[in-house]
Amino acid sequence: MDWRADLDFEHSRVAAEMARRGTLSDPSRAGNWLTLHRALRHLGDSDGATESLREAVIAVPKSVELRLRLVGNLIAAESWEEALPHAEAALELAPGNPAATNLFLELLAMMGMRERIDMEAAAALAGENTRLLLLYANSIGPEATVRFCGSLLAEKPSRAGPRYAKAVALVKLGRIEEARALMSMAGRVETVQLNTPAAYPDDEAFRGELAREIRSNPTLRRDPQSKTTRDGLQTQVLRRPEAVAVEALVGQIKEAVDAYEARLEAAGDAFARTRPKRTRLNTWAVIYGGGGKQKPHMHPNGWITGVYYVSAPRRPGENAYRGPLVLGADNPIKDFGAAPWSTQEIEPIPGRLVMFPSHVPHATIPPGGDDGERICVTFDVVDAAA
Repeated sequence: MDWRADLDFEHSRVAAEMARRGTLSDPSRAGNWLTLHRALRHLGDSDGATESLREAVIAVPKSVELRLRLVGNLIAAESWEEALPHAEAALELAPGNPAATNLFLELLAMMGMRERIDMEAAAALAGENTRLLLLYANSIGPEATVRFCGSLLAEKPSRAGPRYAKAVALVKLGRIEEARALMSMAGRVETVQLNTPAAYPDDEAFRGELAREIRSNPTLRRDPQSKTTRDGLQTQVLRRPEAVAVEALVGQIKEAVDAYEARLEAAGDAFARTRPKRTRLNTWAVIYGGGGKQKPHMHPNGWITGVYYVSAPRRPGENAYRGPLVLGADNPIKDFGAAPWSTQEIEPIPGRLVMFPSHVPHATIPPGGDDGERICVTFDVVDAAA
C-alpha cells in the first residue's frame, strides 16, 4: 500500500506551541487556529482541540473552514445541539459549499430531522456519505438504487457504502445471486497471529502493555450514540504520544495489510484493483464487559477493515475464547427477511489479527459472564485523499 506519512508526535508538540503563540499574537488569522487544532488532535487532546475551535470561531467568525472543523468535532463528541447552529452558520457563509452541505445534512440525519433534508443535495453527496446514500435510496426505490450505486462504483470502485446499498437493493428485487456475488467474502478474509514486537519479551507482556494503554486512554467514551458499540467503552483518539505499544501495533498492522494486498493481487482478485491509490489507517479501541457487543454494521469509508484482539475471556476448561466476530451478520432487510449472503464466525484469540473488506456487514456476540474483558483494536484502511 502507498501509506500517507504519519505526523511525528514531537513535531505536533512543536506545531501546537507555535500555533498557540500565533493565536495570541494575531487571533484573526484562521491558519494559526487550524494548525493548533490539527496538532492537538494528533496529540490525542480531542477536548482541547474542540475548545480551541470554540475560541477560533469567535475570533474569526467568517471562516467557513473553522466552523466546519468545529462541527465535525462536536459531532464526534455527540454534542449535536451545539453543532447545529454552527453548521447553519457555515452554510450561510458559503451557500452550496459541498463540505458544509455534507456536514449539515449528516447532522440533520443523526438528529432525526429527516424532513429538513434536501434529497437532491443528499444524492449529490451520497457517494462519500453512506448515511445520506441510504436515505436517498429509500426515497427512490431498489431499481433506481441499483443504477445509482452502479454509477457511483464505476467512478470509484473502492466505495464500500454504494456496494452495500446496491447489494441490499438487489435482495429487495429478488436478484439474490447478484447480491451474493457483490458481497462475496471468498478468499477475502484473512486471520494472522502477529509476532511479538522486538521491544517486548513475549506476547503476554506486549498485550498487557496494550491493554494498560487502552484502559488509561482519556478519550474512552461509553456507548457512543453514533457508533454501534453497546455496553462498552470506545476511544475517540487511540494514537497518543505515550502509547508506545499502540504505535508498535500500528506498524505491524500496516505490514499485515501490505501482505494482504499482495496476496489478493497475486491471486488476480478483482477486489485488489478497487484499493485506493494512497491510504491512511484509522484506528480505535473498544473495551467490552460480559454483555458488550457490536450491533450489525459495516464501515462505509474503508477499503479494508480489521480487528486485533488484545484480550478475550475464556474460563478454565473452555475450548474457545468467548465473544466471536460474525462476518456477514446483518439486520433483517425490512419486508425481505435476513440478508442472504454467507456468514463466518471468528474466535477472538488474543494476538489474532482479522482483515476483511469494509463493505462486509459484521457484528459480535456478547462474551457473557464477568470473568474478563474483551479488548480489541479496530481499524479501517481508507483513501488518504478523502
